[in-house]
Amino acid sequence: MKNTNQVAFLIILVAVAAATLFFVILPPILYGSGRETKTAAPEQVVQQFYDWYVSYQGNPLVDKAYQGNELLSPAFIAHLDDFTRDGQWRVDPVLCAQDVPNAVTAHPAQVSGERASVEVTTSFTGHRLTVELAKAGDAWSIDKVACSR
Repeated sequence: MKNTNQVAFLIILVAVAAATLFFVILPPILYGSGRETKTAAPEQVVQQFYDWYVSYQGNPLVDKAYQGNELLSPAFIAHLDDFTRDGQWRVDPVLCAQDVPNAVTAHPAQVSGERASVEVTTSFTGHRLTVELAKAGDAWSIDKVACSR
């Protein structure tokens, strides 16, 4: 009886290993990962960042949550670090507002070489800002936010 259990266990172990090999490991090797390495357009980068920013539970500036965000350039992260150093600001430099809007919309980008500009509107009446991006390698990153006056 003991040998029967051991044989059954070995059969199950071999079957799991074979299934893992054939269904998990081999397909990406033979056919690629299936993920396209298409670069996100500048307006997609901006929309993705602002969707995260306005839905963040808490204050991403106070929590310094922006520091690990790969959608921001190192220069813009340094700018935000400098801006938030004293902790006494009246307007959020990312939103160009005191309050968090319900919605943020990134409009089609104006691209010129390795730079892009995206106009952003929010749910606040007449509120707009301009987000500038820089391309490093294949990826766009937010490099500056210009508040409309």
